Amino acid sequence: MVHTMGRRRLRAISPVIAAVVLIGVAIAGALLLGYYMTTSIKSSSPKGAAIAVSGVELYYLGKYKVGYSYKYHYMVSVKIANSGSNSATVTEIKIIGPDRNDKWGDRYTLNPNNQILPGETYSDTWNFYLSYQDIQPGKTYVVKITYTDPYGSTKSVSVNVMCQRGVG
Repeated sequence: MVHTMGRRRLRAISPVIAAVVLIGVAIAGALLLGYYMTTSIKSSSPKGAAIAVSGVELYYLGKYKVGYSYKYHYMVSVKIANSGSNSATVTEIKIIGPDRNDKWGDRYTLNPNNQILPGETYSDTWNFYLSYQDIQPGKTYVVKITYTDPYGSTKSVSVNVMCQRGVG
């Protein structure tokens, strides 16, 4: 004699329902993994600004008599693109001697303080006059461009440029 008191008969779930649940779990896992990978890639991408110098020109335009002395006329032209993900503020453009020695200090420094947004290009030209002809046509100089980004980082990029004789 078989006693069945207190025992219930358990029924298994349908194979179709099991397959639907399994597919749902797999889709939810794939979505969660995709979200995690996307956010981790975004957070590991470089932050800040990154500029690329696409053109620098330096010209000697001539000397002019002013009273009993001469003034030497120069022009520097720059073209800078921001390839970073944040804005860049160009704080300094400095001309360094042909021997890469910064012996001139701040004598040949421009302070434009211009902001360049991501993907934009900034171009400008400055004329300046010197009492000495330290910058000479035919010699190569270093133009150092210093910039900051919204995170407080200060970075710089240097480009070699040959001084050319221009028409002034």
